[in-house]
Order: sequence, then structure tokens, then C-alpha cells
Amino acid sequence: MRPPLAALARWRTPSLSARRALLHGDPAPTPAAHHRRTLLTLAIETSCDDTCVAVLSKSPGPRGRGTLHFNRKVTSDSTAYGGVYPPVALRSHDAHLAPLVAEALASLPPVEEHPGGGGGGGGGGVITVAGVPRQKPTFVTVTRGPGMSANLASGLATAKGLAAAWQVPLLAVNHMQAHALTPRLVSALDRSPPAPSSPIRPEYPFLTLLVSGGHTQLVHSRSLADHRVLAASADVAVGDALDKAARHILPHDMLASHGDVMYGALLERFAFPDSFPASSSSSSSSSSSPPRGHDYEYSPPLRRVDEIATYASPYAWTLTPPLAASRALSYSFAGLGSQIHKIASSRAGGDDAMPLEERRCLARAAMRLLFEHLASRVLLAFAARPELGDAVRTLVVSGGVASNRFLMHVLRRTLDARGFAHVELTAPPPALCTDNAAMIAWTGMEMYEAGWESALSVRPERKWSIDPASDEGGILGLGGWVRRDE
Repeated sequence: MRPPLAALARWRTPSLSARRALLHGDPAPTPAAHHRRTLLTLAIETSCDDTCVAVLSKSPGPRGRGTLHFNRKVTSDSTAYGGVYPPVALRSHDAHLAPLVAEALASLPPVEEHPGGGGGGGGGGVITVAGVPRQKPTFVTVTRGPGMSANLASGLATAKGLAAAWQVPLLAVNHMQAHALTPRLVSALDRSPPAPSSPIRPEYPFLTLLVSGGHTQLVHSRSLADHRVLAASADVAVGDALDKAARHILPHDMLASHGDVMYGALLERFAFPDSFPASSSSSSSSSSSPPRGHDYEYSPPLRRVDEIATYASPYAWTLTPPLAASRALSYSFAGLGSQIHKIASSRAGGDDAMPLEERRCLARAAMRLLFEHLASRVLLAFAARPELGDAVRTLVVSGGVASNRFLMHVLRRTLDARGFAHVELTAPPPALCTDNAAMIAWTGMEMYEAGWESALSVRPERKWSIDPASDEGGILGLGGWVRRDE
């Protein structure tokens, strides 16, 4: 039973030795009672423009099976602004978060059910929803950061209220950590009962390529709370670069008729229309891989000199790859974006004067150079740190851009061609690549099972690096983490 709020004073903040134990893959033991029952959490994600709520349960133990009972989101409509507009996103959270939570409560398992196959369910308590007794969540999970401060605060305040009302713990987790752990969520959801003896995958350590509209990072994920940033963008994120390229390349009528501001996804469909069956849509596709047998007519660069070669188009314009003169472990996308803008606007009639096939050629070339730049830093990281090649067997690609099929094709072909065919390449299904509360719920599960909770006094964090060497001190560097008494 969760102790009353007054008992929080008896809880201790994590000691340095406890932090080190978790950072190096030796999580402290959790109370025995938590090993015997199924865990259940309601999770909230509001870091940007998506209002997300999920309900997830997990059977006991590090190899337990997960069950996703509810996972929905509402995306704010910022199409009039050509991109995410924070005031509109905040108003959307205010309008949709409470109704989504109310809907999620109706999906909590009835008290007679034991979700995920464990013995006993939820937090041992009961709440009544529309006259039906349902299992009370073991804890509430929410995104604490990084993200837009006001948007984060909306979700965090709601989560605190639920945790206080239900007298259950709060888990306020890192958004980027959640993206890195999403393939582990998928692995847990795929496990058929009875749970197999194989571990949840990927196992640590692995490399994580976090690619979204707000972040581009290559990360060495060494354990649950130890993620070392090997490379990051010096300017814009790759998702932002794709969106801006789409606004320059795509016909205006196509942009105007698109239902959201995810122009990067639209750019992929425009560049490679044959890779998408006529009946599919970017939101309904369940795989980040192209259809079997699809040929992108792509040949990966076999040497570093091939990576940095200038691309010469059949239309008399050229594109220079990012950081062609540097082997630094860093990303840069703004320069290529400027080249694309210059090409698209160089026509006497402006953007509208470019023929359709030339637009398609520019779209393919832009994505190719952006994605080869991502792949090049993976190769440079392996070269700079030979120990990675010996220990790392998986490259996780996560974040919104991970749903791009051509990106996954470029990465796979490049790894195969450059001596890393043994490295498994994995990405979540598209619905779990973009922001969602299911990944937040799973991160809460892993942190809770490792013995961590959050104080109700935690505040939203606009900046919160996952790297322990950062100013924030990584996952466990911020104040507000507490360990459960054993």
C-alpha cells in the first residue's frame, strides 16, 4: 500500500552510490512485493504538440510481458502557421488532456482481471469508473522534459493530481530516454504468454540514433539510466531539415491539402511514391521497412571519399554533403537546407517554376544526403571507439524520422557495405516512432522496477540531457528522484 503523502519526508533522495549502481547496469533490488504482482500505469505525454495518454500493464520480472490497454493522442492543428505553434499546442492540451484521461480510465482492467498474466493486478486498490470497479494504477507516469515548459507543465500537473488523489507514486521521466527504450516496449508487447525465457530486447549496450523534429543525437545506451551522447546536431534537427526541405520542394497545392505539419513524411511519399501501396497511408502503415522487393535504386557509399562527394544532378545543380571537410562527431543540417532553398528559388518564376520530375529528383537527393550524413557519424563513432564494435550489436533508430523507410534502407545498406552487417537495425512501428504515451509508460515501468519514483514537487524541465556528463547530470542528475524503502 502506498504510504500517505505525509510519509514522503521519510523517503530518501538517491545517494551517489545508488546512482552509480543504476548507471552501470546494476539496479538496486526492488521491494519483494513488487516482484509478485502485475504493474499497471497510466501515462501522460505533453512535451510538444501531441496530447497523449496510455494505459500499460506488465507482468512481474525483468522479462515480463507488457499489455497496452489504451494508447491515444490528439495533435494540435498548427497548419495555419506552417509548423508547431506553442500557444495553439498548449490550448490543445488544455482542451483534450482531461477527456483523454477520462477515456483511458474506462480501459483500466476490471478488478477480476489480472493483466499481463501476473499474480494480482494494479496497485492493489480499486477505483470505480462509471459504476464499474477497476484496478487502480500502481503509479502514474508523465514526461518531465525536455520539451516546451508550459506544455510539459500541463501534463505534469494532471499527473501529480492523479497520483495524489489515488495515493500512488509518480514517475516523471525523460522524453529522450523514452524514445531510446521504445524498442524494448515493442519487445515486451510481442511476448506471448507464458513469457519466454529470452530477455527483452535490445539488451544493453546498444547505439541509439534519436531523430526527430527537435533532436538529432547518436547515443551510446549503456544501461537503463546511462546514455552517453556521442554526436549531436550543431544547428537544426534532421526532422526540422526535412520539413523545411519539403516546404521548398513540394508543390504548393500538395502542401496546402496536407492535413498536418508533418511535411517530412509527405516529402518521402512524394519522392518514392512506388514504395507506398495505394491503399496505405503514412499513419496507418505498420512497418518502417519498404515493401518486400522495393528497389530504391540506391547504392551506398563504399568509402569515406564517396560519402563526401558532391552530388551532381541531371538538372545542372549540385548538392554538397554536410560537414564534407570534417570527421568530427557532430551533425549539421542547416547548410544543406540553404542549398535546397537556393536551388528551389533560383527559377525565374520562383518555386512554382520547377518541373515535377526535377522536384522529385531534388527530394530524393536531399533525403539521400541527409540520411548518409546520419549514417556517416555512426561509422565514425565505430572507428573512433573500437570497443563499440566489439560490444554493440544493435542500432536503435527512434523518434519521428525513424518511420522514414528510405532512412532505414540507407542505414541498412550502409552498415552492410562498410563491415557492420552483424549490427541489427531496429525501429519501432511508425505509430510508436512519433511522440506517444506508451513509450512514457514503458520508461516508467523500467524506472519503477529499478526502484525509482519521483517527488510530487518536481518541476518541468525544458532542457534535460540524458548524458551524465551534461550540465543536468543525465537521467538521475536532476533533483526529485527518490528510492522506495525496502
